[in-house]
Amino acid sequence: MTDLIAAPFPGYALIDSGDGRKLEEIAGVLVDRASPAPLWRPRLDPGAWGKAAGRVERRADGGGNWIWKSKDPGELRLPYEIGGRRLNLILRFTSFGHCGIFPEQEPVWRLLNRAVTARGRCKGLNLFGYTGAASLAMAAAGAEVFHVDSAKGVLTWGKSSADASDLGTGSVRWVHEDCMAFLEHSRRKGFRYDVICADPPAWGHGKEKDQMWRLEEHFQQLADLLAGVLAPDGVVVLCAHAPGVQSAAVANVLAAAGLPVAVAGDLMQSHRDDDRRMSAGVFALSGRDAGGLIGA
Repeated sequence: MTDLIAAPFPGYALIDSGDGRKLEEIAGVLVDRASPAPLWRPRLDPGAWGKAAGRVERRADGGGNWIWKSKDPGELRLPYEIGGRRLNLILRFTSFGHCGIFPEQEPVWRLLNRAVTARGRCKGLNLFGYTGAASLAMAAAGAEVFHVDSAKGVLTWGKSSADASDLGTGSVRWVHEDCMAFLEHSRRKGFRYDVICADPPAWGHGKEKDQMWRLEEHFQQLADLLAGVLAPDGVVVLCAHAPGVQSAAVANVLAAAGLPVAVAGDLMQSHRDDDRRMSAGVFALSGRDAGGLIGA
């Protein structure tokens, strides 16, 4: 098993964690957000946590409320260098406690960028793509990327980051569609993708009211569809964040779909000022050169 460890990077740092919370610096703003992972006590004292400019409180219905000492900072810009190009990721704090990126995915962004670089001009696919940091990472290496999400709002958000970024010859097509429906269509048409990232939620809604996603019901079907659209020398990274799902399960799902697994492990975050690590999900990687992309 090989872990992908997200270390602090310019514009983001995990300062402390504990008691179901994490203290982070995001684009220069210190915030206190909820997280199910930190079961331990915080390292820093309450005074350090009290310096946060904002704290989000989660509600029982899954939503949340931000409490700001002054005011909501509004739209922020996080410059991010990858593969010699500069992305400008547009951030803002949502009622769900999100900010527009998942920093624990940063090693995945770099892995995808390396995979595209190794292939030259190619086609990328980002499923359940949210605001598209992974899509921009592939495009920055020259890929034509298809970014698929059923939520129109995050597509608009992602476009704003793309417009603010240097993508060189790369491009992103923002596709408002249910991911499973998109894969079915691609398989019927014979479309193939060289670099694929799929990072599904535990549950969600598709574009249409009758389209539902439940990881425990649809995960294997997703892997089967990925196998049907992956180019012969392609690479796929499949992630999961649902409680209780282990990396062995993700690897087994890919293997059952006929996709040999090169690497599987945990997605981890490291703290800025100490050696603790925090679990943030699991992943598995399949492809001819997949093993060499880790830490390259």
